[in-house]
Amino acid sequence: MELGTVALVVVAILAIVIVGFLSTGGHSKLLKNAKKNDAFLLLGLADSGKTSLYCDLRFGKVPTTCTSMTENDGYVELKDPSETPLTKAPIHIVDVPGHEKLRFKFADYMPITRGVVFVVDSTTINKFKHSIADYLYDVLSNNHTLRSEISVLVACNKSELLTAFRKEKIQEILESEIDRIRVTRGAALETHDSGDGGNVTEFLGFEDQKFKFEHLTNLVTFAECSVEKKQTEEIVNWIADVMDS
Repeated sequence: MELGTVALVVVAILAIVIVGFLSTGGHSKLLKNAKKNDAFLLLGLADSGKTSLYCDLRFGKVPTTCTSMTENDGYVELKDPSETPLTKAPIHIVDVPGHEKLRFKFADYMPITRGVVFVVDSTTINKFKHSIADYLYDVLSNNHTLRSEISVLVACNKSELLTAFRKEKIQEILESEIDRIRVTRGAALETHDSGDGGNVTEFLGFEDQKFKFEHLTNLVTFAECSVEKKQTEEIVNWIADVMDS
């Protein structure tokens, strides 16, 4: 092989390596360096308020408009109203984009996840109930969620508004919608890979009963909050409790 041809091949290989590295960005580095099960994921549809929650937790400020198209991650020191730290060490928080073409990325972080805060807009739950329940189903039926019994907090945001549904009603709506989704997904084990058995989504709950969150092996909690009004004490306390459990 001529020298010029060899040089071209080397350049091509380097280009492929560099593109691959850049395409993963800090994502692969984060997963590699993160401690096992130390992260708390902020999940939810776009405009639910999860990125505003991330900004509030990390920077102490709630931006007027905050939409994420890439993951945000950082370490947060949780404190009570008297500024006393609630945990021994800062908490690793990861905000995953809620856009329908990007939200699947949550699965990449499940191996290092300690808990999930799933944020919903309490004022639009009825309008987007299928999308919300479908996303939540994917989270709850994920292999790592089931195997590690990862705790989930459904944070019902914008609860201060008159049009907001109470958390009990939101739980009822999601249980009913997930029950329908179980039927459409086949109400059985569903394999998504080529057959090696590595990525399996399990049926949630009991097959002979309507779906209830209490039927799950992992704990799913509902809480009302208002990120805009900085009423997030229940979220902060929940994260601290799960981290110390």
